[in-house]
Amino acid sequence: MIPITIRQLQYFVAVYEEASFSKAAEREHCSQPALSSQIRNLETILARSLFDRSVSGATPTASGQRFYRHSVAILRSVNTARLEMDEVSGQVAGQVKAGLIPSVMRGLMPIFLPTFVETYPMIDIRIVQGFSDMLAESVINETVDFAFVLEPPKHEGIEITKLAEGSMVLISSSGLGLKCGDPVRLPDLAPINLVVPSPNHTLRRNIERRIWTKEIHVSRVLEMDSVHGMIDFVANSKWATILPLMSVAHDIKSDGLCINPIVEPYLEADVYLINLMQRPLRATAQIFVQAIQRELESISKVDMQ
Repeated sequence: MIPITIRQLQYFVAVYEEASFSKAAEREHCSQPALSSQIRNLETILARSLFDRSVSGATPTASGQRFYRHSVAILRSVNTARLEMDEVSGQVAGQVKAGLIPSVMRGLMPIFLPTFVETYPMIDIRIVQGFSDMLAESVINETVDFAFVLEPPKHEGIEITKLAEGSMVLISSSGLGLKCGDPVRLPDLAPINLVVPSPNHTLRRNIERRIWTKEIHVSRVLEMDSVHGMIDFVANSKWATILPLMSVAHDIKSDGLCINPIVEPYLEADVYLINLMQRPLRATAQIFVQAIQRELESISKVDMQ
């Protein structure tokens, strides 16, 4: 019997998840003819057609759907074995490639990261910042090992884990006239000047929906694509913005910002961990994720008063 190779399984999984031979070839950093040849060889070995091919892409057959589940399990098992061999020394060392949304970067990293790198000097960290959609692509393309996002993608090959529950807060300066720390009902407020992220941001879609339904009243809207910039701007103006609590968790006692929990409408900002299903997290990544999760859980218990 001709053996099935790991590369063939990887190529098959890529085609299945991307529903396209060209996108799969790009993802696997190979030529499309080479990838197509490997898939044809795999189908010959199995004596089954795995995909229905058309100009619009590749649709898995019933055999392809069943084989996908086995392929992912095999690849995950192989990658787990590799990780265990790498970690057999018991030393906590290696690289962590993490994707972070701007709210986590701004709110957690300045406090969290200095302590983490001191505690784990043998862990090399590479951090990529981006919005949820971009980070999902980075996970799929293996630019990062995992990412923290607000809106998990709908992708067959991505494993999704809810790390922490979160909520949105209204952020302004004292010039807006609110009593800092008090819960607010946005429908009861007079129209506000609101800074919002760009349309490709998960939060923007949520906020716009509330504006359309008259749950948030606005007089002017300003668009800005930087969480740092949004917070700095409202701190020095009579504008406000709506962001996850984690983005300003360490500013609650600050004199420069007024932070109010929003009780109506309820705007969630739950944080999800995403990583490739076929690639379990190595020990160093698990340590990083667990540390971030503890930080997020502590933020949810912060006293706003």
